[in-house]
Amino acid sequence: MCIRDRCHGAAILLLGGRIWGVRISAGGAVMETEPLSSGKELVCALAGPAGSLLLVLMFRVFPRVAVCALVQAAFNLLPVFPLDGGRALRCALARFCPKRANRIAVWTEWGTLGILGALALTATFYRKLGMLPLTAAALLTAKAFLRKRPCKLTRFGVQ
Repeated sequence: MCIRDRCHGAAILLLGGRIWGVRISAGGAVMETEPLSSGKELVCALAGPAGSLLLVLMFRVFPRVAVCALVQAAFNLLPVFPLDGGRALRCALARFCPKRANRIAVWTEWGTLGILGALALTATFYRKLGMLPLTAAALLTAKAFLRKRPCKLTRFGVQ
């Protein structure tokens, strides 16, 4: 597991949660936990990008490592649900405006994906940067579209 996943786990344990199991796949680590309150889940979601930013500070004498950690933190803070930023957005909205939280989160997510898609098209065809930006945007969109829904009503929460 990377430092980001360890920070998520440490935050869960420090806030009194329990981790029932961990699965590591190509998409990252998935921790099965008992359901947390929206405030605790918000802290746990932001612990991963905070760990990446900690790496930036620790490895600033190695600029390549610091840049990679910064890019990872920025990517994970995008407000798209499978990412930490999407989880944090949903938790914050559920806490402050629960009636419209899902609608606002979905519109924010699809707006972000639309902007990323437009930037990827521009980078691919106008700037001639190859197919990597377009492929990355398409994969993120597919992951967001095929995502597992948050499970608050079951025994396990997915972090």
